[in-house]
Amino acid sequence: MSFQLAELQRQFNTLVRIGTVHSVNYQNNTARVAFGTVVTDYLPWLTTRAAGNRTYDSLEVDEQVFVITPPGQALGVIVGVLNQTKFPAPEHSSEIQKTVYKDGSVISYDRAAHVLTADIKGDVNVLATGNIQAEAQKDISAKAGATVSVDAGTSATITAPTITLNGQTIINGSLSQGGGSNGGNASFKGTLHTTGDITTDSDVKAHVSLNSHTHSCREGRTQSPG
Repeated sequence: MSFQLAELQRQFNTLVRIGTVHSVNYQNNTARVAFGTVVTDYLPWLTTRAAGNRTYDSLEVDEQVFVITPPGQALGVIVGVLNQTKFPAPEHSSEIQKTVYKDGSVISYDRAAHVLTADIKGDVNVLATGNIQAEAQKDISAKAGATVSVDAGTSATITAPTITLNGQTIINGSLSQGGGSNGGNASFKGTLHTTGDITTDSDVKAHVSLNSHTHSCREGRTQSPG
């Protein structure tokens, strides 16, 4: 076999290879790949976007990868990752896209069931310099094992035919009820206590009217309590 033919065969044999990540340099985003007992120098790996938009998803030791070495190039490029027995696919469905993280967190979308699931084993932070809008054609529910806190810079508005507050309610500030064009009434099932005055522009009634009932005077006439 001539030298040229042998070199061509060598380049062909090393053009596409499957190996295992041996070590990773996270500072430079490169990895060494083992092909049996042979370990490459640090090779770059492909990413999805790398200009105005940039993405990052690093390789890890023991991942099985594709390496392409173009003819005439001393080093190759890691171009893909394969599942293996040690790290099987997290799902087996044409309808589900799923990412499982090392800490057990899962993000998946089932397009057949139209369900997006984010199961996060920790905190979730959503930051926006503009508006955040959430809209559902059906219900929206939120449940917290500890405290729920809402801090609005100017005002907060809740609009619903019926608003129910279950539990002790503490209002730190003034309370105005019955505003708007239709006015409104207030009803309490319990004792009402105030440390200040109770005033009204109308009558006060408690079995008898505090405005219209009269007292007998020593002079023999009657007069109102005012």
